[in-house]
Amino acid sequence: MLPQISLSVGLIGIIATTGLVQTTTIAKSSVEFADTTRTIDTAIARSKKPGFRDYFTSAEQKYKNGDYQGALADYNLAIKSNPKSANAHYNRALIKAIQLQDYQGALADYNRAINLKPNYDSAYNNRGSLKTDHLRDYQGALVDYNRAISLNPQNANAYYNRGLLKHAFLKDRTGGIADLQQAAKLFKSKGNSEDYQAAIDLVTSWQQTSGN
Repeated sequence: MLPQISLSVGLIGIIATTGLVQTTTIAKSSVEFADTTRTIDTAIARSKKPGFRDYFTSAEQKYKNGDYQGALADYNLAIKSNPKSANAHYNRALIKAIQLQDYQGALADYNRAINLKPNYDSAYNNRGSLKTDHLRDYQGALVDYNRAISLNPQNANAYYNRGLLKHAFLKDRTGGIADLQQAAKLFKSKGNSEDYQAAIDLVTSWQQTSGN
């Protein structure tokens, strides 16, 4: 059984869509939200036509509550309201890929997010993971991980995933170990002890298996 692919941070919060904060990444496929959910005054909400922020915030809340179809519907409305929101496409891709197994739909949304925001390293990482795990496009995944790392050399998840790809599918054992070691270094520098240890354990296992 292959180790778990590392996804970038889960759903991106509404503030990130306005450029007020910089998004970050974490390891594994955990779903976390930026601390951005804003309480909407119900009287105001009744008196005006819902807009992008309303749909986006509602989608976040529904996702937290496990209502994935409801979240998807709200992201559809958010995107209809603002087709140029890279983060709305990114979030919808996560829901399609992880909860709904709509891999082609997720790919289309990642493609759109990257088209709208060419420096979106998290989207490149997650698209690479989608290509690795579900589309079996290993060379395409390698290109995406390379791009994510070139955009953000601190993206530990992209190093981790590229290492798995190289070792398991591209038969580049040396390159895979080097990437995992770099991922471990970055995880440690960020205080992420759990993922640091996972990367170190995997490197140790690979080295023992190869007799080194």
